[in-house]
Amino acid sequence: MKFVGYYRVPPAPGVFFSPAQEERLLLVGCEQVFSDRCLASGVVRPGLERAVEALEPGGVLAAPSLHALGGDLVAVMDVVLKLRARDLHLIIQQPEIDTRENAGFFEACAALAAFNGERAMVRRAETALVAKGAKAGGLKGLKAAVPTEAEDAEDEDED
Repeated sequence: MKFVGYYRVPPAPGVFFSPAQEERLLLVGCEQVFSDRCLASGVVRPGLERAVEALEPGGVLAAPSLHALGGDLVAVMDVVLKLRARDLHLIIQQPEIDTRENAGFFEACAALAAFNGERAMVRRAETALVAKGAKAGGLKGLKAAVPTEAEDAEDEDED
């Protein structure tokens, strides 16, 4: 099983690599370490692509933090789900995440990604309803359900 590391260098003037991050990844057993520089102009991560390409199914990608994988939650989720789809493992040093021992992190990310997609669909539907003149506060024609005899008996027992 191959073990590679990845980190991103912040866009600070004069900083071209981070020996501290690279050293931490080598100390956890990474055979190779890849990196990218954060750019204000956009998301370009050829180092991350090379790191993932260097791994075969069952391999491990290690990173110092979730920030290394992306600048926002959507970018991190995208990377995590790609790793899962390629049958790769992920180790994050801070906070401690190791999908070799517990794949629950992948399951949680998949659930969050599904929620994010569903939420976008719901927002589009809500926007369409409002555009058609729907009013807030409920739907026309909906009425409270009439209680059954059993529910009425339960209410009397509580009194």
